[in-house]
Amino acid sequence: MGKNNPVLGFILGLIVPLFGTLFLYLIKFMPQNISIQEFIQLANNNPQNIPKVISLSLLACIPLITYYKNRRCYRTLNGVFAAILMYAAVVVAYKLHWL
Repeated sequence: MGKNNPVLGFILGLIVPLFGTLFLYLIKFMPQNISIQEFIQLANNNPQNIPKVISLSLLACIPLITYYKNRRCYRTLNGVFAAILMYAAVVVAYKLHWL
């Protein structure tokens, strides 16, 4: 895969928010001695929190967007935005109780 590839951007756009979720866990839930299993169980038991967690985890894409925008790799940036739109669709589906 080349440097300016929409598939690479899409894959990065899917993976980076997972690190954002991990960072959210480390900042908010780990100091309260909540394990990762309990964190996942809390999300499953309370579906209103899932859109909040996803939305906050998308903030981790900001450095990725900035990096590819400054490098003028617009095709890769399109892939990142496509992944973000997919996450946004999941958030809207949870908000409208479709999931």
